[in-house]
Amino acid sequence: AMCKQCTQGGVESMLLLPGSDANSTTVLVGGGDGSITKLTAKEHKDLHDVMHGKTQLQGKLTSINVAPDGSEVVVGSNLGYMWRMRLSDMKNVKISEAHHGAITAVTFPKESSDRFATCSADGCVVMWDLSDYSVLCKGHCRDGGTPTCLDFALECLVSGWSDGKVRCFDGETGQLLWEVADVHKGGVSALCVSHNQRFFMTGGVEGSVRVWDIKSRELVSHMKEHLDAVTCIKIFDDDAHALSGSKDRNIICWDLRHEKRVASLRQRMGGVNSLALYLDQVQVISVGQDRKLTFWDLREVEPVHSVTLDSEACAVAMSFSGSLVASGGKDQVMRLWSFDGARHLVDGMGHSGSINSIVFSPDDRQMVSVGQDGCIFVWNVYA
Repeated sequence: AMCKQCTQGGVESMLLLPGSDANSTTVLVGGGDGSITKLTAKEHKDLHDVMHGKTQLQGKLTSINVAPDGSEVVVGSNLGYMWRMRLSDMKNVKISEAHHGAITAVTFPKESSDRFATCSADGCVVMWDLSDYSVLCKGHCRDGGTPTCLDFALECLVSGWSDGKVRCFDGETGQLLWEVADVHKGGVSALCVSHNQRFFMTGGVEGSVRVWDIKSRELVSHMKEHLDAVTCIKIFDDDAHALSGSKDRNIICWDLRHEKRVASLRQRMGGVNSLALYLDQVQVISVGQDRKLTFWDLREVEPVHSVTLDSEACAVAMSFSGSLVASGGKDQVMRLWSFDGARHLVDGMGHSGSINSIVFSPDDRQMVSVGQDGCIFVWNVYA
């Protein structure tokens, strides 16, 4: 029997290849310590090391596959990285990277459609180039729990975390610029930056809604009427009013200048998971545990219209033109609707886990959905 100690973290993957001559075999071993080792065996006898036959990558190397011509391999790791590696000298180049945990939120800059950002349970906040899907920058916090929500603030990424903090990362380098502690007891569950970029709003697991000055990071106002976790916040174009949805079944419209509620809507069953605000700042669309796509008018107590869904929807988004609505949830299907008449247009399938967040690009040419499966889907929505 042949036996060879070649990794300290256990063998995660292995690939057998023909050797340099007819009587030899090459073995590639991917280790749990991130090492990849090339071994050779003559006439199926003892395994031997190869000179310059070991290199170090990142994470546990869970997959190795050879190219058709046999000159190089593709290596994948549990941290979402993939490399091309030349077999002759083990030189490698990173060809892609991705999240390796459930993705909790996605957002675009206010007036740019060439990049977007995501945050994930792997503790990373990532900005992506929409033209080639490469990573522009990545921010990471090792002990911050899970980032649950994020939004752009000029060239920065402001994110809310399960440890109750808000963290801001540089949009070019991914460096942590600042953080605000004790934003919400139990964790930050919703976040939205104002259109004038002067303040941001947060919602907490405990049900409170708070307004923060983005420059000084000081608390401006505190509003507490929700009885359960705030799941979504939308700020009106005038930056003087905002909507919040909650697991307590309520949608509240706030007057931010007077720090008071000016309207309240209540779902009959189940909590509100996500909201979308129409262009007129009066009509609202909600999805939640009631398994409905519900259309509201802030001037009326009862819903204007609702569409029954097959399962619970976790995300809803409105196109910037106001003509399209997208929804997705636990059935793993991305659905597109017309706003007028709530007519179902098309289904998009691909996710293998619950869809957590959907967003349209500002030019309405594409939209991005992210989910519990750790996948990012970019959909073309233009003819």
